[in-house]
Amino acid sequence: MPIYMTKKIPILYCILSLVLIYPIRAQESPSIDNNAVVLLDRMSDLIGQLSSCSFKLNASVDKLMPQVGPVKEYFNHQVHFVGPDKMHIQTRGANNHAYWYNGDILMYYSLTYNHYGFIDTHENIIETIDMVNADYGIDFPGADFFYPTFTDDLLANSDKVAYMGLVNIDGVDCHHIVAVGPEQNVQLWLSNDTFTLPLRFVFLDKTEGHSLQYEGVFSDWMINPDLPDAIFDFVVPESAKRLSIVPKTKPN
Repeated sequence: MPIYMTKKIPILYCILSLVLIYPIRAQESPSIDNNAVVLLDRMSDLIGQLSSCSFKLNASVDKLMPQVGPVKEYFNHQVHFVGPDKMHIQTRGANNHAYWYNGDILMYYSLTYNHYGFIDTHENIIETIDMVNADYGIDFPGADFFYPTFTDDLLANSDKVAYMGLVNIDGVDCHHIVAVGPEQNVQLWLSNDTFTLPLRFVFLDKTEGHSLQYEGVFSDWMINPDLPDAIFDFVVPESAKRLSIVPKTKPN
């Protein structure tokens, strides 16, 4: 099943949509570049129809620290998805940790501190990511690109979206897209091939009084790999300590 459970659309309908729907939406504002919208929708449609995928994401995140301001933290993520309800993420950074999700619970384990916990979840990946982010403040690497509303959300938060043309990065041709809004600036680099997958991104958050940057580089994309169910189950080490993962705000 697709990762975010979209209904599969006939190819002919997709072609007609490219001709009829995208230009109409793009023409609503002269500051929205139709070429950028077509590429973004193509990327989102393909990701939404994947039954599974794997990728690596090397990321840096600006964290606002008292007295010194923004400080960069670096992470290496290995991500595996099987739609609609399986996810496994391994993260290397200041705290080496991992998540396992199998449709019922999200398991967390810190390799650095040898402790674990779990959260009762929803029955699909996107709803689980939404709930865990809202209630517990946990971010998942590259999750923005897996939302079916990615293009519309970007347009809604941007005053200008521009297609900057093809650029070559490390020998790979990429489509470069820039979106500028009052609260965020976004740069995206998408592969110039059949799949139009995201290769790089820079998100600049301007809401905290400082310009906080989240930057990532994707690699080793695998499209619809056959991933064994066992990688989505976690066996607690005997020496690990249980911790309680507490929501940011408790329900009334």
